[in-house]
Amino acid sequence: MRSLSVIAIVAGLLTTSCAAEHQAADPPAAAASTVYVPVLRRYLGTPGENSFPDRTFTTVYVLDQAFPDAGDPAGKHERGVPIGPDDQRRITTGLTGVAHVAFIADRNTVLETRDGCAQVKDGGILITLGPADGDDHEVRVAVYGFVACLGATWLTYVVRNEPGGGWRVSGTTGSKSIS
Repeated sequence: MRSLSVIAIVAGLLTTSCAAEHQAADPPAAAASTVYVPVLRRYLGTPGENSFPDRTFTTVYVLDQAFPDAGDPAGKHERGVPIGPDDQRRITTGLTGVAHVAFIADRNTVLETRDGCAQVKDGGILITLGPADGDDHEVRVAVYGFVACLGATWLTYVVRNEPGGGWRVSGTTGSKSIS
């Protein structure tokens, strides 16, 4: 009986240790919303990156899941990581004054077809985010912005956690695509 208790205690310690190691390797959960706010501000406010120089979007639809292949024009977007309600609220609040943000579960709910071309309704933009990939100091976040069949961009931002300044976009990395 005593050896079973010892085995159970050791197994519990190993499980806790492995979980802590796995958790330390992932970006902190709180970083998701704090990273997405500067990414969306940069994307929406930089026409050279969103490819819509003469356009201010009054409505920004954001999928409520982050897709690992968001920055890939040929991506399948099959499995996403949910962006939870608390993160959605923080993002929406963080973008007050920039645009009205609405999180949606299905991209088809905001698309309409005109003259054979899919477009985001009400002159909006549909954004698909990638998960924050990195650590406590630097992450990469892919962004896919879709307006119409010939109006979309894909790119990946580098976001750094600056001491005393929080998360800030430092630039882009990898390929960029515009249609």
